[in-house]
Amino acid sequence: MIGRVRGIDIRVHWSWLAIFALLTWMLSQELFRDAFPRWPATGQWAAGVTTALLFFLSVLIHELSHALTALRYGMRVPSITLFIFGGVSNLEGEMHSAGQEFRVAIAGPLMSWLLALLFAVAWFALRTVDVSLILGYMAVINLVLGLFNLLPGFPLDGGRVLRSALWARSGDLLRATRTATRIGTAIAYAMVLLGIVNIVAFGMFGGLWYILVGVFVRSAVRDSYAAVLLEHTLRGARTGDAMGRSPAPVHAALSLQRLVDEYWAVSEQRAFLVEQEGAIVGIVTAEDVAAVPRSIWSTTPVGSSMTRSSELLTVSPRTPLLQAIRMMEERRLGQLPVLAEGRLAGLLTREDTQRYLARRAADGADRAPDAD
Repeated sequence: MIGRVRGIDIRVHWSWLAIFALLTWMLSQELFRDAFPRWPATGQWAAGVTTALLFFLSVLIHELSHALTALRYGMRVPSITLFIFGGVSNLEGEMHSAGQEFRVAIAGPLMSWLLALLFAVAWFALRTVDVSLILGYMAVINLVLGLFNLLPGFPLDGGRVLRSALWARSGDLLRATRTATRIGTAIAYAMVLLGIVNIVAFGMFGGLWYILVGVFVRSAVRDSYAAVLLEHTLRGARTGDAMGRSPAPVHAALSLQRLVDEYWAVSEQRAFLVEQEGAIVGIVTAEDVAAVPRSIWSTTPVGSSMTRSSELLTVSPRTPLLQAIRMMEERRLGQLPVLAEGRLAGLLTREDTQRYLARRAADGADRAPDAD
């Protein structure tokens, strides 16, 4: 994480470093070296770094426009991540109306075009100065960024705009998503094909970028459709619907070796609440045990390896199941204790959620044609 804006974590994926380095090299050694051959190498590299930083700042502002618009509608936006092909806003939950979907989706391209206009005005004002080339380049790249994102394939901004129109017309969000997703898939395959043609027929190895972007878009299509389908499947589901009964707690003085031999050997359960003097004082999981060298399991009490109650994240039986699942994903937890009026009601595990989803699937609750 590199910062936070309005409670939104700004993160950088490792792949961003690779594209930042490549973009800096291309700008300094091709664009600026050709345009200003009399510049010293340090000046060309400085211009390349500055332009690359401005590009990713533009991407960040584009994503922030989505995120801040979503916040206005009460949605939760935990983070924005910059990665190899730009950035993505992690919006939790689906839109409540087609109009809301449209406004959140169009905010990004509109912001990119506003940035393009501002950079163009700055370039015009300073066009006699060498460094104005940076401003002109940023005007063009923001214009292209806005146009690319308006391609009518989900989950690109244009795909979300299309989905909002289809949703407004049909009143069926899942159906609208399915149509926009199919178009997004077609766009992804078209980009891959275009890249292959450029390489094979014309020897333009820049076509590799089309292939990589196409593969990325296809992956994003699949993941986004799966997220929408999960939201649809779990609509109205509560944690209490999926949680399992909490097993009898183990005593804090029990050794880890006995826990493994006497409890885990005869049960699929891999998380146990820990009690001491009649009170629940924590939870011990497979991860907790694995963190302790096996050679000292026999002399290590559960109480010294558990996660203490004060550090536990809990939910209630009425907590939306999707919210609980996201909490486990965010914190990388395998289970969540479920409390009702301050008393333990059960334990929600990843296995519980998978079994619940399987039951819903068997009941036909989430049957829908594949995104392909």
